[in-house]
Amino acid sequence: MKKSRPVLFPEFIGRENMAVKEDLRWQDIRPGFKLKIGKPSNRYYQYIYPSLRFKEHSLDNLKELLQFEGIEVYVRSILKMKGGESYAVLKRAGDQSFTKDITTVYAEVMKSHTANEIIDLVPYK
Repeated sequence: MKKSRPVLFPEFIGRENMAVKEDLRWQDIRPGFKLKIGKPSNRYYQYIYPSLRFKEHSLDNLKELLQFEGIEVYVRSILKMKGGESYAVLKRAGDQSFTKDITTVYAEVMKSHTANEIIDLVPYK
């Protein structure tokens, strides 16, 4: 007669992922929201861009974005693309420019919020 294996935690059978909730706070981001640029999700920011001309991005542009960590920004507008992505146009609080050349930064809303590259603060007034 073959022995059966004991079940260590029978109350969790079939409910492995019940405690995991999808983070949907990124859907609340609207124009006027105050955000903070967080830490890069990789060596460089993956979902924050200096422009939407992706073919013109270079490694120098990505390195330049690293100095923006911790800066408070507000959402100027939201751009909806044909593919379904949403990009937030971010401006620095007080309408200052980020650098001499960069006045606005673009962030892919869902992915950058999920990766904590942008962090919620409060609605901007």
